Amino acid sequence: MTFLKISVPVYKKNKWENLDRDGKIEVSSDVDNLSEGYQSLKLEIDGLLSELDAQNRLAEEAHALELEIEKKVFTLKGLIKDIEKATQHYESLKFFLQRLGIDPVAPRLTFDKQFLPQDASLSQVEVISNQSEF
Repeated sequence: MTFLKISVPVYKKNKWENLDRDGKIEVSSDVDNLSEGYQSLKLEIDGLLSELDAQNRLAEEAHALELEIEKKVFTLKGLIKDIEKATQHYESLKFFLQRLGIDPVAPRLTFDKQFLPQDASLSQVEVISNQSEF
């Protein structure tokens, strides 16, 4: 024989629809088999909670939802930091392109001809072949 005791907090809604801890239910018994004893005590607790009109299942779901919200808030903060960093890089690139004579907001990147070197476009290039033997 093994003594098995299960204690569960009881939550009920208050007049503002918030869940408050209203007490706890304790069920104990001497059992021969732990798994069968646990199952029977769990069923007894579920019955008592339904008689009390307790909101325990809602409290469990609310806690799980709060954890999920915390994870998503953490992920969202990371994404916001990434977006801010990308925005800073974008502004730096816009400035760089403007200094090169490229309109950074144009649908196509085209060079402004005033910034192209005039001498290079007008001069001729002479190709000299170097036929040195080794």
